[in-house]
Amino acid sequence: MTFVQNLTCLLVTAGLAVACRSDKPATDHATADSAAPATPAAAPTAPPLVHVKAADYKFDMPASVPAGAVSFHLMNEGKELHQAMVVRLEDGKTVKDLAEAMKTEGPPPSWVKWVGGPNGIAPTATATSTLLLTPGHYAVMCLIPGTDGVSHMAKGMVQGFEVAASSSPAPLPVATDTVHLKDYGFESTRPLSAGSHTILVVNDGPQPHELVVLKLSPGKKVKDFADWATTGGMKGPPPAMPIGGAGVMDAGASSIINADLTAGDYGYICFVPDAKDGKLHLAHGMLSQFTVR
Repeated sequence: MTFVQNLTCLLVTAGLAVACRSDKPATDHATADSAAPATPAAAPTAPPLVHVKAADYKFDMPASVPAGAVSFHLMNEGKELHQAMVVRLEDGKTVKDLAEAMKTEGPPPSWVKWVGGPNGIAPTATATSTLLLTPGHYAVMCLIPGTDGVSHMAKGMVQGFEVAASSSPAPLPVATDTVHLKDYGFESTRPLSAGSHTILVVNDGPQPHELVVLKLSPGKKVKDFADWATTGGMKGPPPAMPIGGAGVMDAGASSIINADLTAGDYGYICFVPDAKDGKLHLAHGMLSQFTVR
């Protein structure tokens, strides 16, 4: 595949009873003031949920979303693998400019800022990724190629949208786990267990990276999927199934992904081309395997 690809605290201030001593005769009554308890701080606003329907080969999603944390819920209604890669378009560039730029060899232009988004999923599957967005022009696209080697974006699978200023932008959700992306590997704060996880994905590397999450078929390894997706031309049954992850993110960027894991073998892999030699990061060892119990 070519470029395939957040604390809630409750603060309570207790009332302090202050007894006021009087200098008057004892027949007078002493007075006491009691400060009323402070109102607990309101819980942060939850990120708005934006449904992104992916078909072969188009997206159906709102034309505008509010700034702040936004949860993109990808629903694959097509017959092929799809993703919803989110990019910010700067310098007044448009979706048409983006489409033209992605046709050329080498790294994309500097006005394309990689933000993340739900990574690849199988037909009928869903995935959710929460991104922190600032006002501006954006696009969502699918860069996964078909068996013919042509990317879905080249077949029209790209759509622009606007991020509008918000008076009360939502913060990123609290994460249960963290995965760091580095040149060239993945580093988790703890082993993942079966169940639901809210994972903060942070790109600590000096160049763009992605996190593709794989559920491996019995007896298969991440390398098998890498071969199937590249030199194997995506022919025949896949040795693993992509179950989402974080789309390509620029250095220093972060996003949240939701993962419901069952027992079994899993893997992480990055298909982003290297900024120095053009080789996919998986060729530099950016793939790992782990077991969920």
